[in-house]
Order: sequence, then C-alpha cells, then structure tokens
Amino acid sequence: TLSSIVIYCLALSALESLVVFYHHAFVVKFILTPQGKGISDSDLIYHGIFFLSLIYQVAFCVYSLITRNSIQLIALVVFNILSLAYAGVQIYQHIILEEEGTIGAEFIPDDKFKTPKDARDYFVKRMRPIEYIIASLVLTFSIYLSLLSYKLTKEFGWENYKTYTADLKVRKAYVSLTILQTLVKLDIFFIISYAIQLIPSKLIGYSRSIFETVLVFVIGFLLSSLAWYSVDKEMKYILLIVINLCCISLAYIVYRLIGINSPVPDGTIDPYQFTRRLLTFTLSVTFILVCATIYYGIICFRNMARGIYIY
Repeated sequence: TLSSIVIYCLALSALESLVVFYHHAFVVKFILTPQGKGISDSDLIYHGIFFLSLIYQVAFCVYSLITRNSIQLIALVVFNILSLAYAGVQIYQHIILEEEGTIGAEFIPDDKFKTPKDARDYFVKRMRPIEYIIASLVLTFSIYLSLLSYKLTKEFGWENYKTYTADLKVRKAYVSLTILQTLVKLDIFFIISYAIQLIPSKLIGYSRSIFETVLVFVIGFLLSSLAWYSVDKEMKYILLIVINLCCISLAYIVYRLIGINSPVPDGTIDPYQFTRRLLTFTLSVTFILVCATIYYGIICFRNMARGIYIY
C-alpha cells in the first residue's frame, strides 16, 4: 500500500510540475493587470495545495499502516475522492486563467509567438491533456485504494480492536476517539487550504487587507493545535472549549459561503468570478468536517465525563 501511494504521488507530482511549468511559460508572455496577476497567483496556489494534498496522503498512509488504523484508511479513500473533485475544479480554473486572466494584459511577442492566440493555443494543447491524465489517474487510484483499503480494514479491524472487546463501552469510546483524531487531521488540511487561498485576495478584489488572511491562519492554527492536544491527551475541558470554538467557526463559514455566492448587482465587478468554485468547495468540505468534529467531540466529551478513557 505504501509503495503504491508513493509511486502514485510521485507520478502526480511530475505531471502537476509539468502543468506548473507550462502555466509559468504562458503567463510570462504577458504583462498582466493586477486582477490578472491575482488570478495567476491563485492558480499557482491551487497547484501548491494539490502538492500539499499528495504529501498529506503519504503521511496518512504511513501513519495508518504503522498504527494499523482502519478508520484512517477509510479517511484516506475519502480524501483521495475529494482530490478527484479538486482536480476537476482545477481544470476549470485553468480555463479561466487562459480565457479571462489575460484580458487587458499586454502581450510580449517573440519569434515563436506572434499573437496572444498563438501562445494560448500552444500551451493549452500541452496543458489540457496532462490535466485530464491527472484526473483519470486520481479516479483510477481512488478505485484501487478503495478495494485495497477494504481488504486491509478487514485485516486490521480484529487486531486493532480486540484489546477492547471485553468492554463494549470502552470499545465504542475507542472508535469514537479514533474518528475524532482523523477528523481533526482533515480539518487541519482544509483550514490551511482555505487560508492559503486568501493570500491573493487583495489583488483579486474580495478583500482590501490581509487581516482576514492572517486571522484565519492564526486562529485556524491555534484551534487545530488545541483540538489535537485535547484529543491526544484526552483533556475533556479543553475539548469542550474546542467544541464551542468550532460552533462559532460554523457561523463564519456560513457567512463566507453566503458572501461568496451572493448575486452581484449589474455593473459591479464580481470579485469571486474566478475563484468562487474552489472557495465554495473548500468551505463546504470544511463545514461538513467541522460539523462531524463537533458531533464526535461531544460523544468523546461525554465518554470522558463518564470516566471512560482510552489512553
């Protein structure tokens, strides 16, 4: 499993690197407007998030195999499926860059490319097939990983949970705590991903300052660290604080989702025109994960309050 994950991630990294190379080669043919530069920066950030997801998958796999954790194997499959959805949205983002990101930009002609259309056609013909290969590879591997995880889950299940078979309450508490640990790890990735996506917000136009970006980074990091510590050390009162903070964060996520997807009055610039889909995707997944984290956090808190501890 680990070797297949590593080979898969290396192959995707090589293909994604080619797309980044062509992306850069295409963009340097233009002197972009501030908004065009923001779109280009966003696109590069999305590539970076994709690379980060590959590293995350390897780490997930290593930890799952070392601890023989079947729940995290299932989470790895779900994460890979989300990567497939992300790859699809990323293709759409590239189309936006090619069609909208160079509007108003000054083209720099050379002997090879006389017009913007020449450059666009040349690089699109090279990038698009690679992007479809990436999406196909993620889909194929998701199916393979699902089958493999099913087999390993059956193998790990008895070994991992037999320690707690004597006490049904403890066994259920162990499963709940393991699910919560897995959810916290997924929360960390998507919170970081969302914060990174806010970096070019001033250039694109949906924020006049970097205050929100810094705030999301700092609060997201502190909340994630606090959540991990409370779960790892089974600190019930710290866990209760985390649950309440997560409930507050849901209000922020809903507020941002409404703001991003609200209709724009005629004649007004739409600041989310080029980033709406990926921001909505990231926030929607984060919302679902945080809701699940709150649910299992409450279960684990109740178990700890009843004196049921695992470690």
